[in-house]
Amino acid sequence: MKKRLLYVSHFVFIAGLLILTLAAYFVLQSIRETFYQSRFEQQYEFRSLEEDGEVYPVQVFHGVKVNTFLEEKDGLDRAIILEVKDEPEAKMKGFKVESDAEEMSAFTDAIQYKIMVDKETGKESFIMALRLTPESKQFRTYHVNENGVIKVSNFAEDQKSKMETQWIRGLSGEKYGYYTNLPYQKGSTLSLISLTLIGISCVIGGRGLRRRALEKERGEAA
Repeated sequence: MKKRLLYVSHFVFIAGLLILTLAAYFVLQSIRETFYQSRFEQQYEFRSLEEDGEVYPVQVFHGVKVNTFLEEKDGLDRAIILEVKDEPEAKMKGFKVESDAEEMSAFTDAIQYKIMVDKETGKESFIMALRLTPESKQFRTYHVNENGVIKVSNFAEDQKSKMETQWIRGLSGEKYGYYTNLPYQKGSTLSLISLTLIGISCVIGGRGLRRRALEKERGEAA
């Protein structure tokens, strides 16, 4: 019986340490995420493209014309089309488009436009961020600088750079983090506190069980 109690105490103690390690990891990642976001906001800002409360699908940025529209055909295969300089660049299928939505708000799950400004230099960039399919975590971004040069990036959610993390935020209502998404998720602080308390309880409980087992052993020896 005492050996079983010792085994249980070791198991509970080790489980508590693992839980505390996991909680510490997420706390550390959350702190790194907070500093990363703060540094970005110190150097860059996003400017609104809204006019009369809407963002228009047709935009011209330093000579580069972009347009987003719904393919003119019926059925489930109807796709959202992105044109750059009047040439089709991307076709996104499978997204539900709200029939009563207006302008770019109709395509919010699939594509969004952003203007990013470097606060130090004043230089602007036009960003088009796409989620390529509703099911996957595959993204594409088009970065247009003030010279009209376009840089295209294709990446998965777990392969994004620090800048790409900022560009894809808001697609499908998600706020992606670079180190972790925790700081942007509702109830994340409470979850971390709960996880920490469970870990501490397990460590204390494991030590208590071990003490009981050793006391029994001493009692039987006496």
